Amino acid sequence: MNLLIDAHVFDDKFQGTRTYLKGLYSQLFLVSRKIHFFMAARDINNLKNEFGEHENVTYIPLKSQNKFYRLLIELPQIIKKNKIDYAHYQYICPPFKNCKVIITTHDILFEQKEYKLFFPLKYRIINGILFKWSAKRADVLLTVSNYSKKKISEIYKIPEEKIKITPNAVNLIYEEESSKDLLVKNRLGKYLLYVSRVEPRKNHLNLLKAFVELKLASKGYKIIFIGKKDISFSKLEEYVDKIHPKEKESILWLENVSNDMLKMYYRNCELFVFPSFAEGFGIPPLEAMTYNKKILCSKNTAMEDFKLPNTITFDPEDVNELKQKIEIQLRSSFSLKEDYKKILSRYNWKIISKEYYHLLIEHSKNIKN
Repeated sequence: MNLLIDAHVFDDKFQGTRTYLKGLYSQLFLVSRKIHFFMAARDINNLKNEFGEHENVTYIPLKSQNKFYRLLIELPQIIKKNKIDYAHYQYICPPFKNCKVIITTHDILFEQKEYKLFFPLKYRIINGILFKWSAKRADVLLTVSNYSKKKISEIYKIPEEKIKITPNAVNLIYEEESSKDLLVKNRLGKYLLYVSRVEPRKNHLNLLKAFVELKLASKGYKIIFIGKKDISFSKLEEYVDKIHPKEKESILWLENVSNDMLKMYYRNCELFVFPSFAEGFGIPPLEAMTYNKKILCSKNTAMEDFKLPNTITFDPEDVNELKQKIEIQLRSSFSLKEDYKKILSRYNWKIISKEYYHLLIEHSKNIKN
């Protein structure tokens, strides 16, 4: 079997689909003996750095940055030239189907009436058409959580049994502290951490309100937001403008943080908080668990799948509940290490990639029969 992976996301800014593809295929390259993989992106040197070089993997350079040219011209040409049997796309596939199509639809939050306002109208209209059309054409339709599976089935009228789950996962990290960790501790002291793109849906505003109203800056705490500012949010900007300049010094907004530095920020935080209103999955809380950090996590949408203890979940609309739980967590000394182990055991790339591999082999056998 020849399988093409549209890996153009590795040419652009960091996003969750990169984590998904890297985790899934890094393991699949090692376990597969019946599949030859073709990965397509503009920067194949970057792909080689991300995935390494393998006998069963061929990297193919894309020429254009234009997504329509990629979908209409380049990828179909690659499929024909390399006799591709299956091609894997994220959300959207080419209009012409010249091999079996695998689609991963991570979420369709923008289609849900309760979350529509978090997305621009143009985005909702265009992707509403393309995502639905692609999902219905898929020979193998994947998503990352039970929550997304139910919503895709309900809104796009696709039977649940036709949608398979390949969840995101995290790599368990056991690393010794470095000298840089000491620098982070000395420079920053105690801090709360939130890792996510900055946009209205991610709910930075309520977390910032909780931090300010608890007067945590006067108690020696900082709050660090790591993530690119993706969609402007006037209410957040207005709130930040009103914060006292002295208190504002305790609020850090960081972009373009390297993986090594991100690990250090995770490793040294007092509390990781994930207040997002809606997620198709939500990787950062799991990443914080790998460092055995105290966490608080929204209990909305796909985060329900984590089955976290009630003591560390909250309603993201309720600032008062968030404030109460932040205070409890900062005072507490208890560890949820055993709970974390049970949760993380469900999100293991080796297990997920093997299940995906068997799914593909079975699907190809059924077609031949």
